[in-house]
Amino acid sequence: MGDMFHKKILDFVLARRDATGGFGAAPTLPHSVADTYLALRILEHLLPRAGGEVSPLLHDPSLVQFLQDPEDREEWHAKTGYHYVYCCRVAGIVPDREWIRQFISDRLRESTGLADHFYCVRMLREIENEPFNDSIPIRWRSAKELWMALVLADGHPRKLEAGRDDLITWIRACQNPDGGFGFLPGTTSYMENVHSCLRALAMLKAGPSDPAGASRFILSAWTRSGGFARKNGGAPFLDATWHAVASLSLL
Repeated sequence: MGDMFHKKILDFVLARRDATGGFGAAPTLPHSVADTYLALRILEHLLPRAGGEVSPLLHDPSLVQFLQDPEDREEWHAKTGYHYVYCCRVAGIVPDREWIRQFISDRLRESTGLADHFYCVRMLREIENEPFNDSIPIRWRSAKELWMALVLADGHPRKLEAGRDDLITWIRACQNPDGGFGFLPGTTSYMENVHSCLRALAMLKAGPSDPAGASRFILSAWTRSGGFARKNGGAPFLDATWHAVASLSLL
């Protein structure tokens, strides 16, 4: 992709940045931890192409201030907690580890679901870079859940009581004739599913059956604003743009 392609994506992200240094879902919407996380993930991918413009944004004093005193953090879901911890690392902030450990303990006590465990594990790995021992059965149904399960299993299919080849076959079956991927085999293609399937395949050291088709699907969802939609013809958002940019890098 050329420099203009990456410049338009950068412009799309910057249009969603507000005076606090945080990012919102749209230029007219207030910032949030979730949207700031998505914006920073995109900016990190743009660093090799636009480092001079991107690098100062990742360490902007206003961003640091925004992250140092978040509101309502005791009410966050585990996913938001992980987003916050990731943003802190990017911005060079060391979050309160005691608060994080208590937050993780509270969320695990409140829920036994796969997603909550997944985000709690990722929070702990962000601050400690250590394994997380937990007895929760790793069960999955959708492509996203399979990717989460592989992360929890450190990429070892045997911990999922499944064979590597069987998992690869299942993920590849999620790819549709339009090049995109569904939540499950035979379901509608969306950008988030493309990303889930490609990174699950990458963990299994494999690739899609039709990488060119996947690339076409992603690029067909690129809009004039510079952002990506969930699929061709949709409206662009930060989450779809993050999934698209990350998916292209995996291809």
